[in-house]
Amino acid sequence: MKHAVLAILCCLLFGAGPALASGGAAEGGPHWELLGFQILNTVVLLLILLRFTRRPIRDFLIQRSNSIRRGIEEAEGRVRDAEAEIEQLRRRLSRFSEEAGQLIARSEEQADAERARGIERAQGTAQRIREEAQRVADQEIVRARQELQAEAAELAASLARDLVREQLTLEDDRRFVREYVERAGRLS
Repeated sequence: MKHAVLAILCCLLFGAGPALASGGAAEGGPHWELLGFQILNTVVLLLILLRFTRRPIRDFLIQRSNSIRRGIEEAEGRVRDAEAEIEQLRRRLSRFSEEAGQLIARSEEQADAERARGIERAQGTAQRIREEAQRVADQEIVRARQELQAEAAELAASLARDLVREQLTLEDDRRFVREYVERAGRLS
């Protein structure tokens, strides 16, 4: 029924156009009938277009709306993912800051410990050097004493020999030989 009404309206509109154009109003006035016919013709054309193109346009708009909705949802998903990644990076950055502080503290502790060990080793080495120097000095003192004692003994012997030679007489010499022979005879 709708198709029949539509076909009749089309015939009237397309057929009435030339009739209205031939019998017009006065020469200087507006053509109200022609204007009404053009408006009616436009309305009928729009109705025909809507009738035949409504479903494809609706389908296109629905598809476009769904496509836009999917795009928005995907973009929101990407935004959520990006925000999660940013949060994760912030946490990692804060952990890196903490780890860097810990590493610096550990490095300072290790440096202090190594410095203390170095000082301890240096003090130990210095003590060993002092002890070795003291030992060498003591040995040198002992050796010097022994040399001095030997030299003093030699000097005393030399002085005694010289003194004995100067003061020993031939009679003293004979007496020493005789005492020596007597002692040697008693021992045998």
